[in-house]
Amino acid sequence: MNRKLKSIMYSFVSNDVDVYTLDEDNQNHFVITKLLCSKCHNYWHTSLLECYFCGELNYYLYACTSCGRKYSITNSSVKCECKDPESKLIKACVNSQCPTNTEIDVMKLATKQGGVFDLGSSLNLSLNYCVKCGNTSNHYETFKVYLLENGLDISKFIEENTIDDGDVLILKNKDTTNTYDFIKINEKDQSYTPNFKFNDMKSVAEKIFE
Repeated sequence: MNRKLKSIMYSFVSNDVDVYTLDEDNQNHFVITKLLCSKCHNYWHTSLLECYFCGELNYYLYACTSCGRKYSITNSSVKCECKDPESKLIKACVNSQCPTNTEIDVMKLATKQGGVFDLGSSLNLSLNYCVKCGNTSNHYETFKVYLLENGLDISKFIEENTIDDGDVLILKNKDTTNTYDFIKINEKDQSYTPNFKFNDMKSVAEKIFE
């Protein structure tokens, strides 16, 4: 794979897009795929956790078991201001109405496990809903991606490569280092005139999956 195509590939990776490629020196494309909400098309955050009992998200906070004060987990040495010798800082669910915060037996279980979102806790699960609209179904969208630099003929490029309808051509302006355009291929796109309206690959990645 040539250096310019590899650079484009890494740009997708840095924008939460999964990338796949064959390990071949003459590879002229790669594959991108992303998990999206089937209703609103928002990115489905597979790395997020939710509370098993109420569905609240993990906000990466410690909560004091005595007074309820919350602290960022980035400060691992923090001690609660209440100074209660019996208190613990646990990775609790922030929903005050959650059974882990209202029902004694469940509260004891959560505290024993270091909170709902502790690494070894059994009280959380991977996100089961869209954080934007609440929909519970998702799907993958997948494209083959090719790079075409400004000045090369689109229709000729399609003829010379195994490009199918729905594949994506990233168009890069040779006169600058940071302007791009793209097209999803079908017959009418072969006469497309790019205007290089994107100043970075982040914008391109977002637009492709709209």
